[in-house]
Amino acid sequence: MHPVSVVLGKEFRDARRDKRAILSAFLFPVFAPVFVYFMLTAIIELRSDVDKLTLPIIGSDHAPDFIQWLKERDVRIEPFTLSPDDAKQAVKEKQYELVLVIPENYQQRLAELRPIAIEIIQDGSRNDARTTVNRTQELIRDYNREIASLRLIARGISPQVMQVVVNQDIDVASKQERTAQALNFIPLYVILAAFVSGMGVAVDSTAGERERKTLEPLILNPVERYQIVMGKWFAATIFAAAGMGMTLILCVFAMTQVPLELIGLTIQVEFSQMLLMFIATLPLAFLSTSLQLLLGIFAKSFKDAQSYIGLLTFLPVVPSVYTMFNPIATQDWMFALPMLGQHLLLVDVLGGKEVPLLAYLYSGASCFVVGMGVVLITARLFQRESIING
Repeated sequence: MHPVSVVLGKEFRDARRDKRAILSAFLFPVFAPVFVYFMLTAIIELRSDVDKLTLPIIGSDHAPDFIQWLKERDVRIEPFTLSPDDAKQAVKEKQYELVLVIPENYQQRLAELRPIAIEIIQDGSRNDARTTVNRTQELIRDYNREIASLRLIARGISPQVMQVVVNQDIDVASKQERTAQALNFIPLYVILAAFVSGMGVAVDSTAGERERKTLEPLILNPVERYQIVMGKWFAATIFAAAGMGMTLILCVFAMTQVPLELIGLTIQVEFSQMLLMFIATLPLAFLSTSLQLLLGIFAKSFKDAQSYIGLLTFLPVVPSVYTMFNPIATQDWMFALPMLGQHLLLVDVLGGKEVPLLAYLYSGASCFVVGMGVVLITARLFQRESIING
């Protein structure tokens, strides 16, 4: 048998008996889809709560037409009998998200065709109330436009004279592509799985073996050091790839169990798409485990290695979060950047886009070349006697 396959088999058997390695390999793939399911469900429930809008209003009897217009749009009116100062205190104490104040001279100013100031008492520091405030402001703007149009019609003037330029959006993206962009945090979990699932095996085969005093007998064998490192690398990569595939399958399953159509999203992932997504992220398993092996040989114990290697999980977060808040125009050379290329590939494939073969070659080659370079550096460091004692 080839020395690499012997070391691979040995590390694989050790990993199967190690509860810590199994736990780190499959805990994240199980909990990530659960988190995705509950997060999407919470978003849908939040959107449903916003659709069922309730407005506390001071002076609701001053504007019966406006109140009736709100009720026709499924807005529930809650009369607020206290003063505006009391309303400000109630909003400040987070008893209400907002309170509307309709002035007493509403009807008089309406008859005089003068602007009417409807106050919205809100707390601008509350992010949870922002959606309700925005929808309330939009309702008031809609009512304002409707009344303005009726006034023009009453004077024999078409409301269209007030419209000089009207924008007409033509969205060339499909519903699947828009959904993939809205759910671009799903690729982040799949990429993170490549860094988390193989971590236990990579740490155990380096710092763990040094802690158990089994590393010295291993390297005393008449085998090239790079062959030992390669065997450890492939064993950790197998677990990383398995966890990544499990995360992908369960995340897609979780998305199909959520009624995304309630928030205007449509998702349909076929087997071919899942296969392409797995192929796109598979090279990242080689890169992540090579980096974990390199850091693992510098740790004196399993616990120390977990602390060091845990910092690696921030690497895939950076490009994913950057593209979430700062969308970029994808170019071919971007696929050659590890982690960024995988994120772009996953979003495109999830959106049903036709991804050129060159993109897969760029992303795969860059990850494998960098990973192989790190492995060779690790093998060279294995030549040092200080590695045995840490």
